[in-house]
Amino acid sequence: MKKIDIETAKQQVARSDTIRSINKLVVLNYIREYEPTSRAEIAKHTALQRSTVSSLVNSLIEEGLVKEIGIGESSGGRKPMLLELRRDEEAAIGVDITPSLTTVATANLAGEILEKISFPTPTDRNETFLAILKVLKKIKKGLKKEDIQIGISVPGVVDDVSGSITYVPFFGWENWDLKEKLSKKLGLSVLIDNDANAIALAESWFGKSEVRGVKSFITVLVSEGLGTGIFFDGQVYRGYKGAAGEFGHMTIGKQKSDTACSCGGRYCLEAFTSNKATLDRYNRLAGKKETSIDKVLKLASRGDKKALEAVFETIDFLALGISNLIVGLSPEVVVITGKITSLWHLIGDALTEKVASTIKQKIPMARITPSTLGENPTLLGAISLSLIKKFAKVG
Repeated sequence: MKKIDIETAKQQVARSDTIRSINKLVVLNYIREYEPTSRAEIAKHTALQRSTVSSLVNSLIEEGLVKEIGIGESSGGRKPMLLELRRDEEAAIGVDITPSLTTVATANLAGEILEKISFPTPTDRNETFLAILKVLKKIKKGLKKEDIQIGISVPGVVDDVSGSITYVPFFGWENWDLKEKLSKKLGLSVLIDNDANAIALAESWFGKSEVRGVKSFITVLVSEGLGTGIFFDGQVYRGYKGAAGEFGHMTIGKQKSDTACSCGGRYCLEAFTSNKATLDRYNRLAGKKETSIDKVLKLASRGDKKALEAVFETIDFLALGISNLIVGLSPEVVVITGKITSLWHLIGDALTEKVASTIKQKIPMARITPSTLGENPTLLGAISLSLIKKFAKVG
């Protein structure tokens, strides 16, 4: 799945009627990126003929993807009719499976959530399937259109060819054909991916401009586990059988963590940097039995010494992992996602400095920045997977 690159559209736009759909994707993505915009602006920046743009825009309006919103200002000549994405109906269904909660949501073309339902994730995968199916059946009954793809994000490895969930370490789920089961029951297409990969896709579409505007970046998801999504050359890199990005399971030394990784190991990067690792560290330092990472982060924001010590020890290990990512993959940007970014005003500079001090031999330093996807980036990732059918080409 490759992102439509507006900047290189002048060299790539299609001229034949047989690939009119490619040109339509270019136009739709331009509107998504630069709305409100006009037909003239689209033609100017994509190298498509004005008549072609008008025809494509009319098709997008007829399909209910784009709408005219009124007359814009003119720098001379005829005032343009402005265009933007339709936002008044469901265009996507996202299912976000996490170790604690599963959330099912509908969203519009802009990725804005219209409705969502959450429930505790059962440890039994069949119970999880039935719970998801029940919610999706209810949503399907209310859909105005049935050409919607269901996007699902999971905290595990997904075979990018078959769509089968290879392994979810938190639950021990293996070789789960959730995609096929849901598709057969609902009659809708389903796309499943690793949660960090889904976030990378969402960042490329809905993230801050300094992320959307680069060719290569890495997302680091700090949550119950530690995941990474690799976005290179306009697309998410998945590797052999979709297993790329499992850097949370790399060994970072001979030190043993007091917290187990989701895979059971105690030498994995995840065992030192996950929310549970921070929580366990705080409890050990403070002699407490706190069960909420939110509470620990709130204490840190208020200046609690033990909470800050626990958080900054997490940052030390996270910096070590990120420096290895930068040395090995040389991304332009590293995007940090997760609850810990609520303390960015306290940890941002320290994290960047520690990473920079670890990188040697004049290797280019990536910009390190917090995500702007909001409180539930994995859900927006699932929604982005759903929207691939409308915004991205395959290949």
